Amino acid sequence: MEYKAKDILKKRKANRERLEKEAPDLYKGFNELIKYYYKPGALDRKLKELMAVAAAVATKCIPCMANHANNAISAGAKRDEVLEAAAIGIEFGGGPSFVVVRDHLLDFLDDIEG
Repeated sequence: MEYKAKDILKKRKANRERLEKEAPDLYKGFNELIKYYYKPGALDRKLKELMAVAAAVATKCIPCMANHANNAISAGAKRDEVLEAAAIGIEFGGGPSFVVVRDHLLDFLDDIEG
Protein backbone atom coordinates (compact mmCIF):
# COMPACT_ATOMS: atom_id res chain seq x y z
CA MET A 1 0.00 0.00 0.00
CA GLU A 2 1.31 3.43 -0.94
CA TYR A 3 0.92 6.23 1.56
CA LYS A 4 0.98 9.91 0.65
CA ALA A 5 1.60 12.46 3.39
CA LYS A 6 -1.01 14.87 2.05
CA ASP A 7 -3.63 12.09 1.92
CA ILE A 8 -2.83 11.05 5.48
CA LEU A 9 -3.03 14.65 6.69
CA LYS A 10 -6.33 15.24 4.88
CA LYS A 11 -7.84 12.05 6.32
CA ARG A 12 -6.51 12.93 9.78
CA LYS A 13 -8.27 16.30 9.64
CA ALA A 14 -11.55 14.76 8.49
CA ASN A 15 -11.38 12.04 11.13
CA ARG A 16 -10.59 14.55 13.88
CA GLU A 17 -13.64 16.62 12.89
CA ARG A 18 -15.83 13.52 12.85
CA LEU A 19 -14.51 12.32 16.21
CA GLU A 20 -15.08 15.78 17.70
CA LYS A 21 -18.75 15.56 16.69
CA GLU A 22 -19.37 11.91 17.54
CA ALA A 23 -17.26 11.58 20.70
CA PRO A 24 -16.59 15.11 21.96
CA ASP A 25 -15.29 14.10 25.41
CA LEU A 26 -12.81 11.64 23.92
CA TYR A 27 -11.68 14.20 21.37
CA LYS A 28 -11.45 17.12 23.79
CA GLY A 29 -9.57 15.14 26.43
CA PHE A 30 -6.83 14.02 24.05
CA ASN A 31 -6.73 17.39 22.28
CA GLU A 32 -6.14 19.16 25.60
CA LEU A 33 -3.26 16.79 26.34
CA ILE A 34 -1.69 17.58 22.97
CA LYS A 35 -2.13 21.34 23.38
CA TYR A 36 -0.60 21.19 26.86
CA TYR A 37 2.49 19.23 25.83
CA TYR A 38 3.15 21.16 22.63
CA LYS A 39 2.75 24.63 24.17
CA PRO A 40 5.80 26.90 24.34
CA GLY A 41 8.16 25.96 27.12
CA ALA A 42 11.81 25.06 27.65
CA LEU A 43 11.75 23.31 24.25
CA ASP A 44 10.55 25.07 21.13
CA ARG A 45 7.90 23.62 18.83
CA LYS A 46 10.43 22.54 16.20
CA LEU A 47 12.39 20.46 18.69
CA LYS A 48 9.22 18.94 20.13
CA GLU A 49 8.09 17.95 16.63
CA LEU A 50 11.47 16.43 15.85
CA MET A 51 11.21 14.43 19.06
CA ALA A 52 7.76 13.30 17.91
CA VAL A 53 9.24 12.18 14.58
CA ALA A 54 11.73 10.03 16.48
CA ALA A 55 8.95 8.57 18.63
CA ALA A 56 6.74 7.92 15.58
CA VAL A 57 9.58 6.06 13.87
CA ALA A 58 10.41 4.07 17.01
CA THR A 59 6.76 3.03 17.41
CA LYS A 60 6.33 2.47 13.66
CA CYS A 61 3.29 4.77 13.46
CA ILE A 62 3.20 5.75 9.79
CA PRO A 63 0.38 8.35 10.10
CA CYS A 64 2.15 9.84 13.14
CA MET A 65 5.38 10.08 11.16
CA ALA A 66 3.62 11.94 8.32
CA ASN A 67 1.91 14.31 10.75
CA HIS A 68 4.98 15.12 12.83
CA ALA A 69 7.30 15.41 9.81
CA ASN A 70 4.82 17.92 8.40
CA ASN A 71 4.61 19.77 11.73
CA ALA A 72 8.41 19.80 12.06
CA ILE A 73 8.85 21.29 8.57
CA SER A 74 6.10 23.82 9.32
CA ALA A 75 7.92 24.75 12.55
CA GLY A 76 11.11 25.47 10.61
CA ALA A 77 12.91 22.13 10.59
CA LYS A 78 15.01 21.28 7.58
CA ARG A 79 14.84 17.95 5.78
CA ASP A 80 18.18 16.83 7.24
CA GLU A 81 16.94 17.58 10.77
CA VAL A 82 13.86 15.39 10.21
CA LEU A 83 16.09 12.61 8.89
CA GLU A 84 18.41 12.88 11.90
CA ALA A 85 15.42 12.67 14.22
CA ALA A 86 14.26 9.60 12.30
CA ALA A 87 17.70 8.04 12.83
CA ILE A 88 17.22 8.30 16.58
CA GLY A 89 13.85 6.59 16.19
CA ILE A 90 15.51 3.80 14.23
CA GLU A 91 18.08 3.37 16.99
CA PHE A 92 15.24 2.64 19.40
CA GLY A 93 12.97 0.74 17.01
CA GLY A 94 15.52 -1.32 15.10
CA GLY A 95 15.01 -2.95 11.73
CA PRO A 96 11.22 -2.50 11.50
CA SER A 97 11.60 1.24 12.17
CA PHE A 98 14.28 1.43 9.47
CA VAL A 99 11.82 -0.15 7.02
CA VAL A 100 9.14 2.43 7.91
CA VAL A 101 11.61 5.25 7.24
CA ARG A 102 13.01 3.65 4.09
CA ASP A 103 9.59 2.98 2.61
CA HIS A 104 7.79 6.17 3.62
CA LEU A 105 9.66 9.13 5.12
CA LEU A 106 11.53 10.35 2.03
CA ASP A 107 8.32 10.24 0.00
CA PHE A 108 6.49 12.06 2.80
CA LEU A 109 9.12 14.80 2.83
CA ASP A 110 8.91 15.12 -0.95
CA ASP A 111 5.13 15.38 -0.67
CA ILE A 112 5.26 17.93 2.18
CA GLU A 113 7.94 20.07 0.58
CA GLY A 114 6.47 19.77 -2.94
